Amino acid sequence: MKNIFKLSLMGIIFLGGCATNVAPNNPVQVAKTPSPMTAPAPAPVHSGPVAKRLNDCIVKSNQGADALLVDSQIIAVTRGNPHAKALFSSPDKLTDQQARALANYLVEANSCRPIALEGLSPEMTSVYQEFFKKIDGVYADLIAKKITIGVANQERQLLIQDAHMKRLAIQSKKN
Repeated sequence: MKNIFKLSLMGIIFLGGCATNVAPNNPVQVAKTPSPMTAPAPAPVHSGPVAKRLNDCIVKSNQGADALLVDSQIIAVTRGNPHAKALFSSPDKLTDQQARALANYLVEANSCRPIALEGLSPEMTSVYQEFFKKIDGVYADLIAKKITIGVANQERQLLIQDAHMKRLAIQSKKN
């Protein structure tokens, strides 16, 4: 389970474009400093100013009441989430209140997507857009109560891993 959560963090870094090495001052922030025990991080996808704007957007989207509810009861969004293990194995489907909170959170979080796409190569843009399309399907199934919270977290993690691997493949071609 720790490996799944670590890979989830890699996905957050993927979406953040390896934003910056800023220490979080809020427990809901998603900026992550790589540990010396992990493989070296891939080269940043975004320029410094874009990465900072993206990181700021992600941090802002994770600070509202809906984001806090989502992170604690629905999707393990932040690093060090004490609820992650339970969320990845939850057999529960969303309540109406949780579905509303997730929908509201997604509106805020998805507002960061245009920033995430700024300055990317066409190949990298395609990876991001494919990821967004697939993750939107997972969230739609979760909100429609077609899948459980645990299944959604697991599917989300697999999509993050897949996108990360595609990103690394693109970057290795350039080097």
